[in-house]
Amino acid sequence: MIFCRIFFIIFLISSPALSNQNIPVKYIDLNFIVNNSIVGKKIKDLIVKEKTKLEKEHKKLEKQLLAKKNEILTKKNILSEEDFKKEAEAHQKKVNEYETKKKQDFEKMAKKNLDLSRNFMIQIDKIVIDFARSNSIDLLLKKDALIVSNSNLDITKAILDEVDKNIKKIN
Repeated sequence: MIFCRIFFIIFLISSPALSNQNIPVKYIDLNFIVNNSIVGKKIKDLIVKEKTKLEKEHKKLEKQLLAKKNEILTKKNILSEEDFKKEAEAHQKKVNEYETKKKQDFEKMAKKNLDLSRNFMIQIDKIVIDFARSNSIDLLLKKDALIVSNSNLDITKAILDEVDKNIKKIN
């Protein structure tokens, strides 16, 4: 796969037919745009805050469940075997319900974060396409797909400016 990419790039660079034409080629760093745009930073902060909040809530519930477990264990010698078994089973049911809820909460958060990121990327794609059209760019590459390039071909900063100008809120 890498050999094919290298061959393709060498072919593009060395081809006399292509070198005689002036094909507008540029590249962008999408990761930089996502991580440094105003809305991208807000999304990242929102994700971190929601995860931290959810983890705190679940730690609190886990402490409560552990305290209840310890309380049941201290009653082991006081309660009859049947009553102890009932309390232990009831507690285990609560633990299982908690585990299910925890899994659902984190899956729900992950889906929401994925949707936020996907919607943001769709908006960025539209801006990139419009920018390429309006600036007559025929070929636009991702920076991470390049081996060697001239930094004059990098339009990341211009795209970042467009993203910050056109995307004002998190969807």
